Amino acid sequence: MAVKLWTVHFMRICIANLLLFISLYVLFPVLSIEMGDRLGVSVAQTGVAFLFFTLGMFLIGPFHAYLVDAYKRKTVCVFSFALMVAATVGYAFVTNITELILLSTVQGLAFGIATTAGITLAIDVTNSTLRSAGNVGFSWMARLGMILGIILGVWLYQSYSFQNLLSVSVITGAAGILIASGVYVPFRAPIVTKLYSFDRFLLLRGWVPAINMILITFVPGLLIPLVHPFLNDSVLGNMGIPVPFFVGVGIGYLISLLLARLSFMKEKTLRLVIVGIGLEMLAMSLLDPNGSISAPSVLLGLGLGLVMPEFLVMFVKLSHHCQRGTANTTHLLASEVGISLGIATACYLDLDTDKMLHIGQIVALVSLAFFVIATYPYYIRKKVR
Repeated sequence: MAVKLWTVHFMRICIANLLLFISLYVLFPVLSIEMGDRLGVSVAQTGVAFLFFTLGMFLIGPFHAYLVDAYKRKTVCVFSFALMVAATVGYAFVTNITELILLSTVQGLAFGIATTAGITLAIDVTNSTLRSAGNVGFSWMARLGMILGIILGVWLYQSYSFQNLLSVSVITGAAGILIASGVYVPFRAPIVTKLYSFDRFLLLRGWVPAINMILITFVPGLLIPLVHPFLNDSVLGNMGIPVPFFVGVGIGYLISLLLARLSFMKEKTLRLVIVGIGLEMLAMSLLDPNGSISAPSVLLGLGLGLVMPEFLVMFVKLSHHCQRGTANTTHLLASEVGISLGIATACYLDLDTDKMLHIGQIVALVSLAFFVIATYPYYIRKKVR
């Protein structure tokens, strides 16, 4: 009897993961601008909240293994997911920058636990022979959730109020919690583990590709916040409907998913990553505040879609036995660090679009050189799978 990857419970945890990322990323394009207007401070100041969001993920990281082993994993996932949604509600009541920073830190903490517990659940409900494919599929849903969340956030903010946007985020999150609650997790004996460790947090053997991931995801992070209006000024035909930049990114991302199914694209890590980062560099070079954003956006999505799964495979192949969850979490954490740094940098630069594009081009070039010179040779020497 053939073993299936896309079982009911694997699909449920994947959909819950998709909704988790949509619920969070719907806030990312608009939070710095909305909070700046409300608190009467600059976008550069409110952009710091994204750094504290990442800090929250790091603060809780050493406790990941203890939490998912000492308590029921589904309970940890659902509770932390609910805490993240509760933090989202809190943005409606922020009155000063300190509250914003504290709320962002709590949200990062909750998101860190929810994603780690979700990764663990996805592994638990996947047959051992299909876990590599399951890892990639689960990660694809997260990246798709990021893109859909950004698109939805831009559209809602342009068409409705921030309160409506928060409502959509909360409703999406609540739906994700309900779906995650329906996942059946096979019984496992409790494991005695240390209170804090790097297990399910950081794969120390993956520090070189982690740096590379930060550089790669820093570039799209620059383009997420609405401080650069030209990225969302394009209109659809004669209808006057604004088309956010990340619609094109999503199209490119889906094209990469189709390309990845072709046999000649498989097991070609070096070639795929070089092409993917090259497309990211080309996209940044073609971006022009006075020109069309369609081609660059599709190229960026295509490039990221080629690169991200390959890096996940590299992390997994660098991991030892029982470190697959740690590899997945490290991949996610590195990408979140890059995105948060990119958003914070874009907010710091505010409307200096030329400087933002120039920095993006430089970082994309550095990420390609780093991959060829450092990451790939390190991966070939150190991989164990």
